[in-house]
Amino acid sequence: MSCKPYEKFPAGTTMSNYSLTSLLYNGIGYPVLSVGAHVAAVFSPKLREGLRGRHLLQGHVREFRLRNPDARVVLFHCASAGELEGVKPLAAACRARGYLPCVTFFSPSALTVLGENEFSFADYSPFDSRRAVREFLQALRPEAVMISKHDVWPNLVWQSGNLGVSVWLINGNFHEGSLKSWPLLRGIHRSIYSKLKGILTVSETDAQRARHIVGSECFVDAVGDSRFDRVWWRAQMGRAPFPELDTGLRNRAFVVCGSTHERDEEILLSSLNNIRKQHPSLQMLVVPHDPSDAALQRIQTRAEECGLSHSEIRGNCCEADVLIVNEKGVLADLYRYGKLAYVGGGFGRGVHSVLEPMAHGLKVICGPSIDVSREAQDARDEHLLRVVEAPDDLASGAIDLLDKPDDSSVKNFVRHRSGTVDKILDFVLADRVAPRS
Repeated sequence: MSCKPYEKFPAGTTMSNYSLTSLLYNGIGYPVLSVGAHVAAVFSPKLREGLRGRHLLQGHVREFRLRNPDARVVLFHCASAGELEGVKPLAAACRARGYLPCVTFFSPSALTVLGENEFSFADYSPFDSRRAVREFLQALRPEAVMISKHDVWPNLVWQSGNLGVSVWLINGNFHEGSLKSWPLLRGIHRSIYSKLKGILTVSETDAQRARHIVGSECFVDAVGDSRFDRVWWRAQMGRAPFPELDTGLRNRAFVVCGSTHERDEEILLSSLNNIRKQHPSLQMLVVPHDPSDAALQRIQTRAEECGLSHSEIRGNCCEADVLIVNEKGVLADLYRYGKLAYVGGGFGRGVHSVLEPMAHGLKVICGPSIDVSREAQDARDEHLLRVVEAPDDLASGAIDLLDKPDDSSVKNFVRHRSGTVDKILDFVLADRVAPRS
């Protein structure tokens, strides 16, 4: 079944604005990005891996369609691991409705959270040139495209529209001060976002900011964030990431420090001895945002500078002051052992996901950069998250939160916001006819 084609130029978007943005992006912007990425890949194994994967993409998608020539396909696109987790419940619901869910992603980090059979096709996103995107879409033949959060590539949007494929932004998060809303840039983003069939945001505040960008040229509604569904489900599964250590870890008291960067670790480890004045048995379980030999060495060195014993979480070793988990894909399940959580990123570009610890009933501490995270701001406003600036702040905040009795409000923060999946799919798949059994 074919989708209703879009207008070549959306209502309210002038040909000159649209053409100028396309000309600038395809004539200057994308070529500069492409050359820059290939140069940077000389120094970055992660970039090299992504570029190599994109060169193989077209062959992979053709093989997929040869195996599934008549299947009805929906395509999800996301930036990296966190966003991919958020589309997993949507993929399962699409499969239940008779579609094969496919996903593309920008960052190699998404590979760390890909489970077996969660998607019928999963691969890197195409290079965002007109030709590469068009060839990819023509080979895959999706009936709808859903872009999660923010990874909106111009030619993915434009070429989908030109081929008559509806494109939606889901789990939309438009934070205050976003470059998209700047007067000089808003027109450029409007010429991209107005080609979307709709924008579904995580909150009404985000919907208002989206409308400020697109005006009346695109449907916008606030429906919630499908990540809540995924996080709540995973927490209820109660998976033990290290079964042989499960009993030992459960019998201890941890601050689980997830997705940490160097500045987070400096403040965390400097504060532990002060926290222990009130909670002497407390340990820290530290999971760096980018596990590596360098990250392991960095944490070990900092722990020694603070007079703390340390160990990787191996064998039966649970006794060190600082346990280090230098692995990917296990953090969400490690929060089950915590009395309190610290989430990293708040002293850099922005705090990472606070939902996983909250789904396990943990209150959260983080650094001050929470503007990019709607759920972190809401949790702060409900006194479930504490923002800190320095080691003394962290120690006093941790003691205060540890001294308070457990309550159900933290878990309820996540549970009451789940149930978004069907709302999203009812919008996106509304003009599809369910296949006959």
